[in-house]
Amino acid sequence: MESEKILREVAEVIDEIKARVERLDVLSDKDKRKALILLDEAKRNFLKVAENVVYDNEELANFFLKRANRIKNSTNNKAIEKIGTKEYMKMVFQLNRYSKVAPYDFSGKVKELQKAYRAFLFGMIPFYIISGVFGPMYAVTALILVIPTLLAILSLRKRGSLGLMLAFAVMPIPMIMGAFSVRYMTYALTNQAELQKIAETLGKSITVAQLVVVFIGLMGLASLVLLGYASYMLYKHRHAFL
Repeated sequence: MESEKILREVAEVIDEIKARVERLDVLSDKDKRKALILLDEAKRNFLKVAENVVYDNEELANFFLKRANRIKNSTNNKAIEKIGTKEYMKMVFQLNRYSKVAPYDFSGKVKELQKAYRAFLFGMIPFYIISGVFGPMYAVTALILVIPTLLAILSLRKRGSLGLMLAFAVMPIPMIMGAFSVRYMTYALTNQAELQKIAETLGKSITVAQLVVVFIGLMGLASLVLLGYASYMLYKHRHAFL
């Protein structure tokens, strides 16, 4: 595949950058070491991706090559003095990030992200269904989280870092609600007075009250499990987001 060839070329360009970094006077020893570590890691990542290309994406591979060449052309004392050390290190760090993103576009790892996305989506739905059951305070909390949740869903699909940040921000409350729902189910099913109270409120039988309690508990459990899985998967694949 053409992508494999280009990705190997990116690794070769990184070798050239490393050689130039060694000769720089404008960078401190600390920044030199940091740049070399980032570049070495990026090289290894790109070579590993090149060995496992499943989906040919020549356009993206060329994008990485252009970025690597841009850094190579900027790796001299005069250029770094002009753009600033901070900006140069930012460019090196960005190339390192691209190397960690690459497996998801070339090696098919994006399928694992789709699992995390679906777990997040379906884990949030039960939260919104049961949030009104426990009173106005929970319902208002759910309304407050609607906008961040929608933004997270849209951004996660585009693999944006904003979506990742928002997802981690909104998940704790639904997970706590899920745990609370499971705990409430256990309490209500073992407390006849609570079941009687629910039955009177609903104007239904004890059996219906039990079914409602079980439904709430199962929805909470589903939310807790799905969002727990989503949290783990999103953190595990956090490098896929830019």
